[in-house]
Amino acid sequence: MRRRPTLIAAALALTLTLAGCVGIPLSGGVQVGPVIDDPDNLGVEFLVSGPQDGATQEEILTGFMEAVRAPQGNFTTARLFFAKDMATSWKSESTTIRSGTATTSAADTPNTLSYTITTAAIVDARGRYSEPPAAAQTLRFGFTQEDGQWRISDAPEGVVLSLSSFNRVFAEQSLYFFDPSYRFLIPDVRWFPRRSSLVSNTVTELLAGPTDWLLQAAVTAFPQATSLDSVSVESAQAMVDLGTEVLVSTPTARDQMRQQLVATLGIANVVITVGGTELPIPNASGEDAITPTVDSAALVGTGEEFVFDGGSGIAKVPGVSELVVSSGATGASLARSKLSAAVVSPEGVSIASSGNSDAVVLDDRPGLIRPSIDPFGFVWSAQQSTAASLKTFEADRTEHTIQSGLPADSRIVSMAVSRDGARLLVYLSTTVGPQLYVAGIVRQDTIPVRLGPLFELPTPEGMPMDATWVDDRSVATISEEGDITLVEIGGPTQSLGQLDAATSIAGGTGGTDGLRVLSGGEVWRSQGSGWVPTGILATFLATKQ
Repeated sequence: MRRRPTLIAAALALTLTLAGCVGIPLSGGVQVGPVIDDPDNLGVEFLVSGPQDGATQEEILTGFMEAVRAPQGNFTTARLFFAKDMATSWKSESTTIRSGTATTSAADTPNTLSYTITTAAIVDARGRYSEPPAAAQTLRFGFTQEDGQWRISDAPEGVVLSLSSFNRVFAEQSLYFFDPSYRFLIPDVRWFPRRSSLVSNTVTELLAGPTDWLLQAAVTAFPQATSLDSVSVESAQAMVDLGTEVLVSTPTARDQMRQQLVATLGIANVVITVGGTELPIPNASGEDAITPTVDSAALVGTGEEFVFDGGSGIAKVPGVSELVVSSGATGASLARSKLSAAVVSPEGVSIASSGNSDAVVLDDRPGLIRPSIDPFGFVWSAQQSTAASLKTFEADRTEHTIQSGLPADSRIVSMAVSRDGARLLVYLSTTVGPQLYVAGIVRQDTIPVRLGPLFELPTPEGMPMDATWVDDRSVATISEEGDITLVEIGGPTQSLGQLDAATSIAGGTGGTDGLRVLSGGEVWRSQGSGWVPTGILATFLATKQ
């Protein structure tokens, strides 16, 4: 899996955007761009105009909405459309992304205009993106005259942007934290305006810690309340000057802080200082934390084989394939080590481990769905009939009940543990329609004990069929109607087209290019805006950790 967008790449993308329309990145990896000597100065500003003499109230409002596309100088040009008091008090931290065309009309009070939009997404003051159900929203703007010119005297907080303007004005950044074992990196996607404070905003939010729903599953090496004095990047080196809070940190913690900054900034050479003096950081005693990757080849079962098939040949999983086949598996999840697989068959959920003569039944309850296996060897199992049935099992059959917080009256269609083992994706069928959740996994000595707060993702319409992890921050779903949807956790949702008779979906390497869908007994892959057959025949499509 390739690296996600970096600050350097974001600045480069801005230049490309001005040459042609560039949308929000929704799939694939990122190539690190050329080093920019001063990323705090992005080198390009959006050219917008201030208020014109004699402009009407409606022209002032229209001009203001155009000017918020230029966030430089904390929206210096946009503030020219305000009355003096309003120019200093207006808060711009949150952003509403609208779809379609906005309409302006006279309100029911003098010198007031209504600005009506359809809300498509929201970015809050911490850069967290969400897509609430689309709804009409009316904003009210009051006007007054100063020196004979109309100015905005009353306005709601925040910025309103069209989707195309948002793509150009904002940069997508991943803040990286650790799973509790410090083996894996976990992304927390944020969105910040492309302006001089882009780098410092990113590091400030990294120091503030993960978003609420990840708090109990992700950890940071930075001491609580660590302050940022300054950050700069020059000649492929980031200089991050932190407060004295980090002076008490251990050598290991200092190296882990370095890892977080390297991953977040996308710059390999990071120097941490305190008061301008370099903070001694020892050479890493072990390997840095990673973003897990998986094989690109599809992992399939045919009833007679359980193999990787990339289209040009097959490869068995040594010591595991035979056990999966002999168990009569109808679904499977292969462990990261490739030494075991969790399988579902008519007998229940089993673990097929290399070195054993047979698969070992762990869960014999009726109506079990495809299990998932996490990086620590725990097998996750649930009955389709109720989401309250979620349990985990160790290879020795030790059973652990999970406090999930999932609605007990819902049916669990599919679930999958993320490759970092820190998050669980759950696709539900409820009385009010499908619901798609991701939640942090809370562990005690690696044992999963409960889920953290449920974070609801935008849920595609249609009866839920299956869901999978695409990469470390994106998931994909299919419905019974064959609709395939990409959902970024902390980012936008995108339709990936339709494939009739699709029954299951699994992620691989390369973002959406690595997705595989089983339809009509054949594995399909994405190509352009559609899906094409691979020629691989299968009875089930397995997931890979």
